[in-house]
This record gives sequence, structure tokens and C-alpha cells, in this order.
Amino acid sequence: MSDKEGFDVAIQTSRTILRFLGVWPDPKRKESWIYSGHFLIPAIVMFYFVNIPQTMMVTKVWGDLNAVLEVLTTSDIPIGIALFKMLGIWYNRDVLGQLVVSMSEDWKSVKSPEERDVMWRNARLSRLLSVTIIGLAEGTIVAQFAMVIYFNVLEARQYSLTKDNVTARFRPLYMSAQFFYDAQKSPNYEIHWLFQCSSTIFAASAFSSVDAFFAVLMLHLCGQLNNLREKLKKLPKQISDKGGGSFVEKLSEIVTRHDHLDRFGNAIEDAFNVMFLVQMVASSMVLCLQGYQLVMITTAGDGIPLFELIFMIYFTCCFTFSLFVYCYVAEVLRTESMEVGNAAYESNWYDLPSCETKLLMLVIIRAKKPFKITAGKFAAFSLGLYCSILRSSGGYLSMLLAMKDRLAS
Repeated sequence: MSDKEGFDVAIQTSRTILRFLGVWPDPKRKESWIYSGHFLIPAIVMFYFVNIPQTMMVTKVWGDLNAVLEVLTTSDIPIGIALFKMLGIWYNRDVLGQLVVSMSEDWKSVKSPEERDVMWRNARLSRLLSVTIIGLAEGTIVAQFAMVIYFNVLEARQYSLTKDNVTARFRPLYMSAQFFYDAQKSPNYEIHWLFQCSSTIFAASAFSSVDAFFAVLMLHLCGQLNNLREKLKKLPKQISDKGGGSFVEKLSEIVTRHDHLDRFGNAIEDAFNVMFLVQMVASSMVLCLQGYQLVMITTAGDGIPLFELIFMIYFTCCFTFSLFVYCYVAEVLRTESMEVGNAAYESNWYDLPSCETKLLMLVIIRAKKPFKITAGKFAAFSLGLYCSILRSSGGYLSMLLAMKDRLAS
């Protein structure tokens, strides 16, 4: 398969969804008001039909804790995060477009079969992660749609039976919402129901495609660091065997390449760190509130439909998987960047003159500072941070349950 196919394998899934939303950082785009304003359609739909009315709904049901938690955890906060991430990609489209160009050039400049194998392996992993992330997110939409249809139809039947002679009746929207005007009249009801349903599709697509795009960029960077490490490891033997070429010249090429990859990683960090900070804080709160809601519902004794219970667990798992992807790829990046220094140890450095061997010390010292991705420059993503987030959410949940028991007593 060609290198162009490898680039497409890695990036096609996230590119398709981001183009659908109008925020794909296409470096070949032609600036126009139509292209620039494409992203406003899903953004306005999500903000007007979900975030504003659901925030108003929270103020309306403020005394009912379960109702507040249901509004915040299943729609308002997750869709708000998705909207923020989509706007973040649009705002950083120039920087991200340059990263896409750099990624494409890397595929065109592959020189050895070993390098190509590494890049293809990461491309396939990128596609697998992208399909998994987006598939899980879109699965929540299918589950929510089925649940809304199931419960709303039952609710309408029960209402018609008990209020058979009443012509005016309340028709539940796709999501609980409070508008400035009467949304029950036709065609207002049908329009709002349709746009709320569309909002969930936009939100799931934005939430997951940004994560998939981030994973693609990170795994590509990891693959390039892997290739650089192997090149450094083979350098002394290559110079001594062939007896040609300057070690200093070859090493300077490796150092220049390492600096380029460092700038690539810093560009990813600058483009994503703010949106990841917002998502990490919001996700920790959502996980805590969802856990509290799940405990309250299952221990209330009133019973809960099995379908709704499964949806809540599935939704929570999708949220935690998103955080896991960030921490996993960041951990891989950190490991690969540190291995560059180890490659100098593992090379045949003893075959080189002492003056050239000393140059490897600079590479080793530089590699001690690993590449990292942070949440707002505060905390570096790693598997340890992922465990800390879960522990913190569990701690907040325990605190809420303790406060509930104290108030009840």
C-alpha cells in the first residue's frame, strides 16, 4: 500500500466527522464566509436548543436534586464540553492545519521499510482508536434515542388514558428544557424536538472526533520518535561499517529532527491544553454526580427501568474511556521521548572516538526532559493522573453520600 493510503488510514475517520461539523483544519482551504461560518450551524443549534433551555430548566427544578442531576449529567454539561471542544478546534485551525501538513510530509519522506512498518502500525492503531471513540459516542445517541422514544410513548399513552376528555396535553420534548415561549404548540414542538435530537448528534460527533484527532496526532508523533530512536541507535555502527559520512553531520540531522518533533508536540500541547483542562474538571464533576445519582436511584427502593440503568452505566463508561485515551497516548508519548536517550546508551558508542562519544551526552541530557501533554499547564496527562481523577471522583462521591446521610439523620 502507498504512503498516501497510510496517511488516509490514520486520519480519515476523524477528518470526515470534523468536516461534517465544519471545523476540520484543512491547510488547503479557501477562506470564505461560507467555509468559515459552517461550524456556526451545529454550534448555534447546540447552544440555543440545549445549553440555554437546559440551564433554565436547572433553575426551574432546583429543589429536586435528582432532576437537577439528570439535566446536568446527561445533556447540559456534556454538550457544553462538546461545544467548547469544537470551538477550540476552530480557533486553533491554523496551527492544527500545519500539523496535518507536517504529518503528510512525514509519510512522503519515509526512507526505510522499518520506518514504514512503524508508521503503518501506528496508523492502524489510530484508526482503531478513532473508530472506537466515535462508535462509543454515537452509541450513546442511539441508546438515548431509543430510551426517549420508549419512555415518551409510554408516558403519552398513560396521559391519554387518564385524561381522555382533555384535548390539551403535555408532550415531552427530546430533552427536558425550559424555553422563553410555548414550545408545546405545533409546529414549535416538532421543530424543537428535531433540533434537540440533532444537537445530540452534533455533540457526540464533536466530542468524539476531537478526541480521535488528538489521538491520531499523538500516535503519529510517537511513531516518529520511535523511528528517530532507531536511527540514533544504529548511527555509530553505520558510521564504522560504511566508513563514510561524518558522525557530527549525521548526529546534527538527528538533533534537528528531534527539535522538529519537539515543536510538533508543543503545538499539540498549545492547541489542546485549555480544552482538556475544561473537560478534565467538568468530567470529574460529571463522574461524581453520575455516581451519586446511580447510588441514589438504585438504593431508593422505587425501582428503576433496566434500560435506563444500562444507559447510565454505558454513558459513564464512555466518559471515563475518553479520559483514558488522553492519559494513554500521553503516557506512550512520554515513554517514547525518554527512550531516545536510552538509544544512545544502547548504541555502539564505544566504537567512536572519545570526542564524538561526548556529543551523545548532550542527546542523553536533552532526552531526560520528556514530551508531555498537560491540562491547562497544570497537570501532565499520564496513567497515574487517570487513576487520580477516578480516585478524586470517588472521594467527592463519598463526601456527597456522607452529607446526605448526615442531613437525613
